[in-house]
Amino acid sequence: MALDDKAEKFLKTQMILAVIPTFVTQIFAFYRIRKLVYGIIIEVLIFFVDLVIQMSISWPFGMIISLPISVLTPLYFIRKWTLEFNKTKSLF
Repeated sequence: MALDDKAEKFLKTQMILAVIPTFVTQIFAFYRIRKLVYGIIIEVLIFFVDLVIQMSISWPFGMIISLPISVLTPLYFIRKWTLEFNKTKSLF
C-alpha cells in the first residue's frame, strides 16, 4: 500500500468519524490527528451555540439550524487538519 493510499484511507476514516454527530467520535477523530485540545474547545463552543439556538428558536426549527452547525464545523476542521497531518507525516 503506497503512502498516498494510506493517507487517502486515513482521510476517509476521519471524515466518517466527523460526520457522525456524536461528541465521542468527533473527539476521537481530533485525537488521531493530535488536535485533541482544539477539538474539545470546538466541541464546547458548538455545544453552547447549539444550546442558545435551540433555547431561542422553537423545537423543529432550532434543530434544523443547529444540526448542520454541529456536523459541518467539526467536519471542516477535521478535514483541514487531517490534510495538514498527512503532509507533515509524509515529510518524515
